[in-house]
Amino acid sequence: MRVPPLTTCEKEVILEALKSGKRFDFRGLEEFRDVKLVVGSEVGTAICTIGNTKVIAAVSAQIAEPSSMRPHKGVINIDVDLSPLANVSNEHDRLGSKGMELIRLLELIIRDSRCIDVESLCIRAGKEIWKVRVDVRILDEDGSLLDCACLAAITALQHFKRPNVTLEPHHTLIYSEYEKAPVPLNIYHMPICTTIGLLDKGQMVVIDPTEKEAACLDGSIVVACNKRREVCALHQSTNLVLSTKQIERCVKLAMSRAEALTAVVSDVIKQDQRERSAFKRPDGFSVTTPSLILTSGTAAARQINAPRIQHGREPEEKMLYQPSVIVNENPLSVGSVKQEEVDEDALIDEQLSIIQNSVDGVAKEKEMVDDLLDGICDSEEEEVKTEILGSSEPMEVVPVVEQQKDEEDVTSWRKKKKKV
Repeated sequence: MRVPPLTTCEKEVILEALKSGKRFDFRGLEEFRDVKLVVGSEVGTAICTIGNTKVIAAVSAQIAEPSSMRPHKGVINIDVDLSPLANVSNEHDRLGSKGMELIRLLELIIRDSRCIDVESLCIRAGKEIWKVRVDVRILDEDGSLLDCACLAAITALQHFKRPNVTLEPHHTLIYSEYEKAPVPLNIYHMPICTTIGLLDKGQMVVIDPTEKEAACLDGSIVVACNKRREVCALHQSTNLVLSTKQIERCVKLAMSRAEALTAVVSDVIKQDQRERSAFKRPDGFSVTTPSLILTSGTAAARQINAPRIQHGREPEEKMLYQPSVIVNENPLSVGSVKQEEVDEDALIDEQLSIIQNSVDGVAKEKEMVDDLLDGICDSEEEEVKTEILGSSEPMEVVPVVEQQKDEEDVTSWRKKKKKV
């Protein structure tokens, strides 16, 4: 997908602002954007942000066979991925002229400047060497892409540590980080890249141009320097003929920039080393997450406060008519009575009336049972009288003394029987 070019009106407005010494991000013509540098929890990873431009770099190493031309030197390869997320004009797995130029310049600045000791990467001369690979991925693009990519790659190389090895007669032992401490790369210096835009045939200088500003400029010059004030690389993107004074001015600006960024890289690496030496795992890229984003580890959600609204006194007509509105009503609570609406005195009176009715019912049932029992007793007495009156034989009367004697005889007989 092609990016629509800037319109004529936009170009005129940007050029007019630059010629008057003003920029849309409130910077001066010789003022840089803020740089944010973060190293990851894994060694050899770093993220660099310059304004809205963001680049991530990761370094890895593997054992390979050296070339016959350099049998005792290691190899450093640089790979660049222009993600479509950074710019809609980028295509996946296709670098194009822009990507090829970025790779060539990174190789010129890092590998050809000999900032890394490649001889220390040799394990066995002519047989085994360390092959170091630097993967650079563009996450967002808004000008000074080479500066951001170079700074991320240098920081990742400074942060990287290769595994420790031991040479045996017929094989090589590779140790993990838990068995032996990894070995950092031997880096002589850190080349820092600076992009400087040129305007009015090099008469005006624009430091750290954005993407829209770069489209309006006549050209740019890239200067790579280290803190020793040594020029590591120099590249001009246009056919402008610059004088010696103009080039010296650009180099001086790049040298001051290199000293400041070298101190930043050193501080970041030292802080990471202090945390690791204290057996504390660094936060890594988690510090780049905005604090406003809610994650699964957030203790509490953000509180959303609605703006205050002052209501005046409503007229009496509106106050009399207040329609009831039920929001999210529970279907199980339909027909139920709220506790606030219950009258306690009425409830107590109702319970007392229920108890009184139950007591009266029990008393009535008791009277009915007593009447039934009296009727049964009267009927039994009438039957006994009818039997006595209806018998023809005279009744024998047994004296009480004889009954007592018979009872005594029975008891004595039972005692004798027990003794036997």
